[in-house]
Amino acid sequence: MIVECQIVPSLLLATGNPGKVREMRAALAGAGVRLLGLPDLSGSRPDEPEETGEGFLANAGIKALHYQAATGLPALAEDSGLEVDALDGGPGVRSARWLGRDTPYPEKNRRLLELLAANPARGRGARYRSAVAVAVAGRIVFRSTGTVEGTIATAPRGSGGFGYDPVFRVPEYGRTMAELSLEEKERISHRGRALRPAVRFLRAALAADPPILP
Repeated sequence: MIVECQIVPSLLLATGNPGKVREMRAALAGAGVRLLGLPDLSGSRPDEPEETGEGFLANAGIKALHYQAATGLPALAEDSGLEVDALDGGPGVRSARWLGRDTPYPEKNRRLLELLAANPARGRGARYRSAVAVAVAGRIVFRSTGTVEGTIATAPRGSGGFGYDPVFRVPEYGRTMAELSLEEKERISHRGRALRPAVRFLRAALAADPPILP
C-alpha cells in the first residue's frame, strides 16, 4: 500500500516580538500552514529591516519582503501602533520607536499618561491600528488592516499583552487590553481583525491551482 504524505507549506511569522508571535499563532491556527517563528530558523537570524514606510501597510510590506528574501520562505509581517487624539495621532507609525526604541514600555506608558494628564481638555480617545502583508517569491500577495477604538486609561492595569496594552482601555469590556484573555483580545483587537482575512487568504492560497504558497 502506498501512503501519500501531504507536504504542509511553511509560513514565516516575520517578527522578533514574542508577544506578536503568540497572538499571530493563535489567530492563524486554522489557516492550514506550518507557522514558523524566527527562532525556528536554522543559522543566524536575519537582520531587522529599516521601517521607512509612511504608514503601517507600507512598513508591513517592507518587513514581509525583507524576511522573505532573506529566508526564501513565504513571510507574513505585521506593523501596528497606537494613535492618540490628544497627541494629534501620535505616536502612530513610530509607536515602537517613540522616546527611543530601547525605552521600555512601562516608561513609554508612564510618559503617555503624564502628557494626557497635563492637557485633560483634549480627552483620552485613541485607537490601535494593525496592517498585515504576506510576501511570496519577491512580491506582496496579500494585505489587510484592522482597527479598534478605545481610550487611554488613567493608570496602567493588567499583566497580559505587551506594549501599550496596559493603558489602552476597550470600552465594550471596561478593561484594558492587558486585562483581557488571549481569546478575548484576538476576537476584538486590531491585530485579530487584520489577521482574520489572512486566514481566509491562506486557505484559498493552499487550494489554488497552482498553489500560491510553495
